Amino acid sequence: MDRQGRINKAWGLKKEGNFAKALELYKALRDELVDEAGKHARQIPGTRIDEGDTRKIMPSLFTEVEKYLRKDNVLCTILNNMGVIYAENGDKESARRCFEDSVKFTPEGEDYPSPKIGLKNLE
Repeated sequence: MDRQGRINKAWGLKKEGNFAKALELYKALRDELVDEAGKHARQIPGTRIDEGDTRKIMPSLFTEVEKYLRKDNVLCTILNNMGVIYAENGDKESARRCFEDSVKFTPEGEDYPSPKIGLKNLE
C-alpha cells in the first residue's frame, strides 16, 4: 500500500474509533518520512564532513531535513491528524505538540488552517 493509502487507512481507523491503531500507523508514517529526509540530506555535499575517524554533522544537514519535510503537505497532515486523535482522547499536551509541529512543517505559502484551529480549540 502506498503512503497516501496508509494515511487514508489510519484516518479510517480513527473514524472507527480505533485510536491506538490509527496513532501507530501515523507514527510509523511520520518516522518513515523523517528517515527519508535524513537520507536525502546526508546525500547533499557539505551537510557532513569526514575528518579521519570523525564525522562532523553540519548545521546545513538539519536545514536540509526541514526543507525536505516541508516540500509537500504530507508530514503536516500526518501531524495534524495525530493531534486530532490526541485531543479527542484528552491528551492536550501531545495534541499541542502535534499541532505546533504541523504548523512548523506546513509548506511555505500553503493555506492549511487545520492545526491552527486545533491549537485554538485546545485553549
